[in-house]
Amino acid sequence: MIADSTRRTRPSRSPRRAAAIQCRAVCGFAGEFVFGGTGRADVCVAEAMAARLAHRGPDDAGRFRSPDGRCAIGFRRLAVIDPPLSRQPMSSADGSAVVAFNGEIYNFCRLRDRLSGQGVRWRSRGDTEVLPELYLRDGTDMLAVLEGMFAFVIYDAARGRLFLARDRLGQKPLWQVRLADRIVFASEAKALLAHPRVGSELDPAAVAFYLTLGYVPAPRSIWGGIEKLPPAHFMTADERGCGEPRRYWHLPDRPAAVTHAEAVQKVRDLLARAVEKRMLADVPLGALLSGGVDSSIVTALMCRAAGQAGGVKTFTAGFAAAEFDERPHAAAVAGHLGSEHRELLVGAAEEDLSALLDRLIAQYDEPFADSSALPTYLICQAAREYVTVALTGDGGDEAFGGYDRYRAMRLAETMGGAAYMATKLAAAAAGLLAPQDERSRLRRFVRFAAALDEVPAMQYFRYRRLFSPEELTVLLARDFAAWEHTDSPREWFCGLYEQGQYDDEPAYAQRHDMLTYLPDDLLVKADIASMASSLELRSPMLDHEVISLGLSLPVEFKLRRGKGKTLLRDAFGDMLPAEVFARRKTGFGAPIDRWLREELLPTLRETLLEGPLVSRGWMSRAVLERLISQHVTGKADHRHRLWALLWLGRWLGRTP
Repeated sequence: MIADSTRRTRPSRSPRRAAAIQCRAVCGFAGEFVFGGTGRADVCVAEAMAARLAHRGPDDAGRFRSPDGRCAIGFRRLAVIDPPLSRQPMSSADGSAVVAFNGEIYNFCRLRDRLSGQGVRWRSRGDTEVLPELYLRDGTDMLAVLEGMFAFVIYDAARGRLFLARDRLGQKPLWQVRLADRIVFASEAKALLAHPRVGSELDPAAVAFYLTLGYVPAPRSIWGGIEKLPPAHFMTADERGCGEPRRYWHLPDRPAAVTHAEAVQKVRDLLARAVEKRMLADVPLGALLSGGVDSSIVTALMCRAAGQAGGVKTFTAGFAAAEFDERPHAAAVAGHLGSEHRELLVGAAEEDLSALLDRLIAQYDEPFADSSALPTYLICQAAREYVTVALTGDGGDEAFGGYDRYRAMRLAETMGGAAYMATKLAAAAAGLLAPQDERSRLRRFVRFAAALDEVPAMQYFRYRRLFSPEELTVLLARDFAAWEHTDSPREWFCGLYEQGQYDDEPAYAQRHDMLTYLPDDLLVKADIASMASSLELRSPMLDHEVISLGLSLPVEFKLRRGKGKTLLRDAFGDMLPAEVFARRKTGFGAPIDRWLREELLPTLRETLLEGPLVSRGWMSRAVLERLISQHVTGKADHRHRLWALLWLGRWLGRTP
């Protein structure tokens, strides 16, 4: 499905090579740590758990069992470079600290230099070895100096302690179960479920969260007892048991005192450095290019950094439906920058969408309703044929105000009484004429006006939800326990929104997305899609300094004259075609509206009306049938609700 339309305006160049070889991030680990008492960790169980993660590291396996028998770790690794010296689990030079690590530490060279000055003698050339040595000197304070994406566990033999940590934004996952006598941990839930003492009973409250948001937010999971370590958190365990997760990094609470010119220069400098740090690689390097603002800026900075030393390969995915097809826009940017460009057409006639959906669902541990997971999965597969590492524009919308809903929040908070009345009257009239298509601007205007009577937290909840609490009470069967939790997601969502101290509503919305939508939806999608293909994705706009800068900027730097991300236009307008910044944001969506009416309709009917959602007594068959009928006949646009229900039903069909 790769189009033979490779575009090149400069001679082909080889990818940039790093001065120091880095360990690969494509890996996974699993294991257990036993508290005080007579119990012993089982390394065979740890290996069996890690075997479930072979897709994250199909080429190499490692194991560790501590001399005292309290810790066992299994590991899977993609042996791309430096395999004899970078095997994991890896110990410190004195053997007192052992690490299992998934991720990349971008400032590891500086940390190695510092530790060398303290007497450390290195056995490898990668970033993994830095972690146990840094831990022995700084303890849990080591997290303050790490720059990168990571999830790791360190066993401290001298203290009889286990230390678990996850990166600031949640780019790499870490799951755990706290049992009476031990903690069980893994890179993915499927590995935890291979442990003989970890149960698989579903949590009805999590089902309510999923149907409300389209994902299950951390620390919850779809299973009772299984939790995700939240981003920017760590936890420890010793002979007495487990401590509670503790936050080690916070988003900024107040706007920065900065002029517009200073902000422009700062974002140029920070993003350029973030891109350069993520270009260090000893393997083929590329970029996922949509032609939108964020991925285009990242690609432009990659091309500038590569110079004559190496070229940049770019990849894009699109659909035959023009409103979802970003290929022409990406091709224009690639031509302007001179990258070596390849295109992927999603949903060609020979594609069996039902089988493709089931293949995708098999990669996910939990139900996941983001429809862009499908094209992301396919473009990662396609890119992996040519590169091992790809940079993306993830995080740009959250950091610099790219979503329409941020502009809606700003408009609502600045609207005067006369404008409010005019908007409500116009929306009442528009409601009679607006098409049901949720992408219609008129329909979006009606939706905006309907939320104006709510407090800001509820306004934002209305923009983000799939089903309202009231709709869930109609959909869910009364004897299904999730029925009792229909209002819990709204309470949690609004409580999270109200935290922080900001001068404008878009900042509250940005912060909310950075704490849940970004790590629990977008970054889960990126991790699963890339790991399924042994492709490493790196996101310069998720650099924690970039994220902090974006959130702390005055609102007028991000939103201006009805457009978002205006600071990025001011900072990088000279590097890209003007149409990149003028084009309306479309997002990396899929034509699920049509699929659910046509190609996937038989699968939809079978799954929702005859499948586990009804047979288990979870949902009303009549309500499900009504949702399908309204969507098929065009009386309502339920595309995202039905997609979420379809995914849940297919996922449950795979679950015993």
